Amino acid sequence: MPFRVEGAGRTHAGLVREKNEDALLLAPEFGFWVVCDGMGGHVGGQVASQTAVATIYEALRTGFTSSHNVDPLVGAIEVANRTVYARAKADPALHNMGTTVVAIRQHGDMFHICHVGDSRIYRWRRGELTQVTRDHSLVNLYADNPELAQKFGPANANVIVRAVGLREEVEVEHQTAWIQRDDMYLLCCDGLTDMVDDWILREVLADGSMGSLDECAESLIRAALSNGGVDNTTCIVLRAREKTAV
Repeated sequence: MPFRVEGAGRTHAGLVREKNEDALLLAPEFGFWVVCDGMGGHVGGQVASQTAVATIYEALRTGFTSSHNVDPLVGAIEVANRTVYARAKADPALHNMGTTVVAIRQHGDMFHICHVGDSRIYRWRRGELTQVTRDHSLVNLYADNPELAQKFGPANANVIVRAVGLREEVEVEHQTAWIQRDDMYLLCCDGLTDMVDDWILREVLADGSMGSLDECAESLIRAALSNGGVDNTTCIVLRAREKTAV
């Protein structure tokens, strides 16, 4: 069954930080969507996230991705990783910059879903909200390897163990999901998920399933701001509809 995917996105610097180090990309004409949350100081985070989305766009638009990968989105993120890493290495002011990435590419009736870091993708389907990605965080690494806590002590909740641009190579988490009618997907950074409980995300996406996606994205940003807005907040909401016969 063919589907058309509608999308809307918003980003906000928040109420505390001067700069917005997030970046987002909506490219429905090529069937992909990306959210990045940069890190690396006053300048580096913004450069890393913007470089990543620009590189991913060009790689997918031109087909210049890593040829050994099954999915072009994985290859595009790998190209972005090398680009961000090389730029940081060449400029001392950008040392140790990096960015998280969450991205979705539509291929027919399937979504290819990729992520690096602790930005997240959620799916709302028939009233149920599911976190599709699992954070590449120190907390989860310790949960998978309990001996680390015994050796090094408690995990810092704010530390991530994987990001685009920190090393010359990066492992991109990749999965696929069949699209179902009226599915809603949320791509977002931790500036949203740290501020807004899952039950609120579920309610806002439920409203968005029948209403305006622009209003849905705006509601998510407002929810983060009303709870403090201590970080940059960025989100993209997607909705799958059946294609109508011409």
